Amino acid sequence: MTRAPADLFYERIADRFEGLDHPSDVRRRLRLVFDECLGQTSLVGRRVLDAGCGYGRFSAEAAARGASVVSVDIGPRLVRLAIERAGNRGVVGDACGLPLRDESFDIVVSSEMLEHTQAPAHAVHELARVLRVNGLLVLTTPNRAWQGIVRAASRLGLRAFDGVENFVRWRDLDAACAAAGLEVVRHVGFHPWPFQLGLVSAAFAVERRLARGPAGRLMINQALLARKRGTPRAAR
Repeated sequence: MTRAPADLFYERIADRFEGLDHPSDVRRRLRLVFDECLGQTSLVGRRVLDAGCGYGRFSAEAAARGASVVSVDIGPRLVRLAIERAGNRGVVGDACGLPLRDESFDIVVSSEMLEHTQAPAHAVHELARVLRVNGLLVLTTPNRAWQGIVRAASRLGLRAFDGVENFVRWRDLDAACAAAGLEVVRHVGFHPWPFQLGLVSAAFAVERRLARGPAGRLMINQALLARKRGTPRAAR
């Protein structure tokens, strides 16, 4: 399938993608995914899909915790970087049409990928499709409330980005999960202000106090933990 240039933005910058990621943002997302959302879940021997693997930071973390990881991304170079970093399997594919079997993963992790798809709700459906019953989906994605500001920054040349960007409303993410057969266990906000401003300790203190309430819905990013409902295949 021929891809539009916007779809492959991160593939085009694969060799410098990691250097452009802000370290404090990456650390916060890793902590959210693996310590706060999955902190009570052993990854040893679990089949984990890293959907939108990028340069492989989340794949490597899951592998280090004992998981059997498959990295998927739309860009072949990105998948190769993830494989090299994590020593795992990789698949090139679109999150809106994953080339993976139904119910083939215990856990699906997706950090800052959903907003770069053409149809975020359909991507959620695909992530749920490949998840086993009672399996867990953990994702982070920007909050739609901030998309206008972010796009303005791009237009003003303050942000070098020309890829696909479809931020998701908080309530729409909940609705997409429900439609895909997922029960939301945890939905919180994070980054109460742009992480580029620093004040990491203060931001974390604000999150601990306000991330679960109405103020969390105004934060720049959102993190969600959901469990797949239904009956396992063996019991059908």
